[in-house]
Amino acid sequence: MTTAQAKVLTRQARNKPLTPEGNEEAKELYRRAIDEEDINYLPAYAELSYAWCRDLENDWGPRQTALEQAERRALEAVELSRDENKGWHKFFMGHWYLGIFRWHQGKFTESFQEYATARELVESKPDSEWYVKNLADLDADMAEALIYYGDPKRAVQLVLDAMDRNKDHAYWYHWLLARGYYHLGRYMDAIVEIGKIGDDKRPNDVRLIVAASTAQLADAETDTDKAKAMLSEAKAIMKEFSEIEPNWTLAKSAAYEYGSATERDHWITGLDKAGLKHSVNDNP
Repeated sequence: MTTAQAKVLTRQARNKPLTPEGNEEAKELYRRAIDEEDINYLPAYAELSYAWCRDLENDWGPRQTALEQAERRALEAVELSRDENKGWHKFFMGHWYLGIFRWHQGKFTESFQEYATARELVESKPDSEWYVKNLADLDADMAEALIYYGDPKRAVQLVLDAMDRNKDHAYWYHWLLARGYYHLGRYMDAIVEIGKIGDDKRPNDVRLIVAASTAQLADAETDTDKAKAMLSEAKAIMKEFSEIEPNWTLAKSAAYEYGSATERDHWITGLDKAGLKHSVNDNP
């Protein structure tokens, strides 16, 4: 049983595809990292919590189980960070991932408190490259919570600042920035931003942003022929999404926790215009 092997398993889990099957494989690797290699390896607990949050986001299993497991693993990570004898004392990741879980519960105030605690812990160890990358990732990730809370303007600025600080940022920065642009009504900017994600990194979910943005642009277009062509394009993109996620519906998108009914309605309206299924029995 070694920490080195726990790191290897955790790295392998992070690289699994964002699909139901990939997420189950990731969860199993995180469990092995903890149970078979290093019971005190905090990153595996935090990442396992996030994998359960993915189940919540995508309706990939029983909601109650996902809620219980995501919270349990995040709290275990936080507890390890409080123990002076486990090697992870004051490590930021537990609070960060607990913050992720809290906004999935709709507890935005608690979520932002956890993000703030995580930020303080990162800032307490300003080790140049490590500090810059983790602080940027933390801020960019918090932007998603802000979008659902109802503050897309601040979310967009957080991601832009994080991109400026971390030039070698991950693809998901563009994903979050695009969603923020959508909520600000900057639909073309949202589409352009998704286009910056390489094909090998582009998850199916981003089609929702492109389809909804295209449908909103079509709705505002005064040239009738151009509007029809744009709406047709939006529906074609949504059809591609539904072929991969046949059980995803408008109701499931609306079931996300929001702090703003206005932002929820804005998102759902765009998805509806683009043709997201109302029922699993609808034809894509």
